Amino acid sequence: MKSAMLLCLLLSATPTPTSISPATEKPVVLATPVTSVTSTTGRLRIEVLADAVPLRRGPQRLRIRVTEVATGKSIPSMVLALQPWMPTMGHGLDSPARITLQGTSDFEVSELDLFMPGAWELRLTLSGSVEDKAVVRLQLAR
Repeated sequence: MKSAMLLCLLLSATPTPTSISPATEKPVVLATPVTSVTSTTGRLRIEVLADAVPLRRGPQRLRIRVTEVATGKSIPSMVLALQPWMPTMGHGLDSPARITLQGTSDFEVSELDLFMPGAWELRLTLSGSVEDKAVVRLQLAR
């Protein structure tokens, strides 16, 4: 009898595992500035944000925000292509990153596996209502 009561007390004191559905999960906030560059023509400002800095080697999730330098306004109908490149090693990545439009000219980049620490370049091609290019340099810690 005592062991049955003890078992009941232990079971009631153990927290019930909860599962969180994807709809209720707290989204990752990509709001910490990593770097900012100006495009090749000087017309666009490209800002890179992450959930935390310093960036570490491995899978990255970034926000890339593109605005006009002169007005600070977003650019409608933008398309972003990205080529990750490690200049010191002379190679990029085999698997492409996922790029998702998050607003007029805000992009979320995920599944970007920068697997080695060191210097990386994100070679950006912007197309649509504006055609331009930019190179974003990142330094990854171990």
